[in-house]
Amino acid sequence: MVDMVTTVLTLPTTQRIVFTFGAVIVNSVSFGLVVTAIANGRISIVTNPRLGAGFAKYRYSPGPTGNRFIFGFASTAGSADREALIVHEAVHAAFDVAVSPMMVKQSEAAAYIAQCLYFYYKHEADFVAGRIAATFAHPMLQAAWPVSQRVLVNPNLTDADVAPLLAVIASHSLYSARADLTDEYDGV
Repeated sequence: MVDMVTTVLTLPTTQRIVFTFGAVIVNSVSFGLVVTAIANGRISIVTNPRLGAGFAKYRYSPGPTGNRFIFGFASTAGSADREALIVHEAVHAAFDVAVSPMMVKQSEAAAYIAQCLYFYYKHEADFVAGRIAATFAHPMLQAAWPVSQRVLVNPNLTDADVAPLLAVIASHSLYSARADLTDEYDGV
C-alpha cells in the first residue's frame, strides 16, 4: 500500500498539479510533504474493503486512528480513477501536514480540483485529440471539472472561478451539514 500511494504521488502526472485559490495552495511540494510523512511513519495507510472499491478517506485527527489513509481498494492497477482518488485524499493529508485548517468546502474543493487535474493530465493526449470527454457521474466532479480546466490557463483561481464548486459542495448531502465548519488540520 505504501508503494502504491507514494508511486502515485511522485508520478510526473501528479507533480504537474499546481493551483491556488484564496489561502489554498496545492503543488508538488504539497504531495512531497505527504510522501515524506508516509516514509517517516507519521501517516499510515490501511485498506477497508467495506468502504467499496471506489472510496477512500483521510482521517486527520490525532490518536491511533488518525493521520491515516483508508482505501476501499488495495490496488490501482489499470485504474486512473483510483489513482485520482489517492491524489484527492493526499490533498487533505497535505493540508494536515502543513497545519492548514480551513473550511470543509474549501478543502473538498481543492481535493476535487486536484482529482480532476490528475485525471486530465493522465489522459491529456486523448482529451486534446478529442478522443475522450469528461463524463463524471459524481456531482462534485462535474462541478470541479470546469474549474480544473481554468487551472490549465491560469493556476491562480479567483473566488468567482471556485464559487460554483463551493456551492455544489455546500448543498450536497455528504457535506451540507458541515460545509462551513473547519477541518482542524492539526499536523501529523
